[in-house]
Amino acid sequence: MVILTRAPSSLDAAWKTAPVRLGVWIYPVAPAKTILESIRRLDDAGVDEVWIADEGVARDPLALFAAAAPLTSTIRFGVGITTPLLRHPGAVASTAMSIDELSDGRVTLGWGVGGHESLGPFGLSTERPVGVVRDALRLAGAVMRGQSIPEYSPPPHAAPARSIPQYVGARGEQLNRLASREADGVFLSGFEHHDLAHVIAFAQSSRPISIALYQSVRFITPEDRWSIAGSPGKLAERLASLASEFKPHSLGLALVDGGDLSAMTDDAIETIDRLRLQSAHGS
Repeated sequence: MVILTRAPSSLDAAWKTAPVRLGVWIYPVAPAKTILESIRRLDDAGVDEVWIADEGVARDPLALFAAAAPLTSTIRFGVGITTPLLRHPGAVASTAMSIDELSDGRVTLGWGVGGHESLGPFGLSTERPVGVVRDALRLAGAVMRGQSIPEYSPPPHAAPARSIPQYVGARGEQLNRLASREADGVFLSGFEHHDLAHVIAFAQSSRPISIALYQSVRFITPEDRWSIAGSPGKLAERLASLASEFKPHSLGLALVDGGDLSAMTDDAIETIDRLRLQSAHGS
């Protein structure tokens, strides 16, 4: 499998000083060992963060990150996103704390209502998405802080408190306003350019929080690569434009069809290199 490998280059200084973190979002339909190897190679290549979707009965992002923790050194693990309709927030918090301990503090926990692919097989939906996500943020936060709330009392055997950022992944106004009130950040993917200013304004409406902004691309076959964003060079320009206009804290590629990074050759790492160089120079 030949992916994301490169020799040290003159771009490395810019790589470390870019104003935004760079990453990859993975839809977890590839074999678990393939995704794990991809995470390891992303770490080797110096990519800052990897997000994995939780699609219910697809490969489990928390299990993958637990396996990746001892194989990696710097890459941050983002659960992007999981739903409290399928996972109890207290249990998710405990698992995230264990992985955060294994990885020396590299976990970000993302919450959302969940879409049809995760909820549909179980016949689930909700009429109160804001309340569901709000309750998850509060309960998971209490577990991770070791804090008593009406819904939770820390038992003697609870793991020590850990500081784990909580993000909200959503497109609607009310969920983004909730994130601004109660979360550490928002995970935004799949937006049209003209919608982003409004969405980010909602997410910053109560207080400044981190913005993770991911541009959707496809890597399926050599012929169909980059089919959403265009060529690698155009993708780098697009990402640099998003970084300049919307000032996200992290930015990356959302692989919308498939979790197998084997189609990502040096073109992908060169694109991220180019973006880092442009970002470091303020373009």
